[in-house]
Amino acid sequence: MNQHVMYHFSKAMVKLAKKSSFAILQKNKVPLTPEERSLVMKRKAVWHHGPNGEETPAVWKSVNPKTKKTMYISHTHRAYQSKNSLKAAINKYHSFIKGTA
Repeated sequence: MNQHVMYHFSKAMVKLAKKSSFAILQKNKVPLTPEERSLVMKRKAVWHHGPNGEETPAVWKSVNPKTKKTMYISHTHRAYQSKNSLKAAINKYHSFIKGTA
């Protein structure tokens, strides 16, 4: 393969890997605790697409069943970010994810 083809193949593989990791996060999605949800809503990390234009949390939680590691995720149809802490995920929502909506 020439370098040009190899470059595009590598980029496609990276995209595939990202989709796979996102699919794993979605598969292991769990509800936010009332305290976590309250913090997300208070910090206005929200989408306005609930019933009657209600605000809904723009951050959700995933727990790996094997390692018990918790990740907090925010995403749009264009991008996603996962973070180890809720506050980091909220900050990433405001600094990046919201702009991709």
